[in-house]
Amino acid sequence: MKRALPLLLIVFFLNSHRADSQARGYYPKGGPDMGEEVSLIQLIANPDAYDGKRVRVLGYLHLEFEGDEIYLHREDFDYSIMKDAIWINMPTDITTVQRKAINDRYVICTAIFRSHRHGHMGMSSGEFDEVTRIEPWPRRPTGPFTPPPPQRKKVK
Repeated sequence: MKRALPLLLIVFFLNSHRADSQARGYYPKGGPDMGEEVSLIQLIANPDAYDGKRVRVLGYLHLEFEGDEIYLHREDFDYSIMKDAIWINMPTDITTVQRKAINDRYVICTAIFRSHRHGHMGMSSGEFDEVTRIEPWPRRPTGPFTPPPPQRKKVK
């Protein structure tokens, strides 16, 4: 059993990062993800530094009529803290299946950030445009993790 655990973890990891990202989100071209990795905090605190740049962020995505936004935290959505959110102009070719796969989940998103646009009714802290990737961000496994014991060399 001790030897099977690492094998099971590898199989789990490979299955959780399958190549069928189309069924799990929007990533039409695949390949390298070339956006600068930044946090939503950086975009909100210093928007002009990232204006017009392709960025890659993590956040909580909620999609609804006149309310497509990526929030810093799910609780920001729950409490309608709009200034902790960036409006997202969703791609026109995204399918209903892809929208359902990413809605109300934490996602990784690559898009152009626009600091001087603020979404519906000007309520957000910027906009994402020209989205090239938006996929669910996997949850960390729950429960205690116990690393396998060190391997001891057998002495003959």
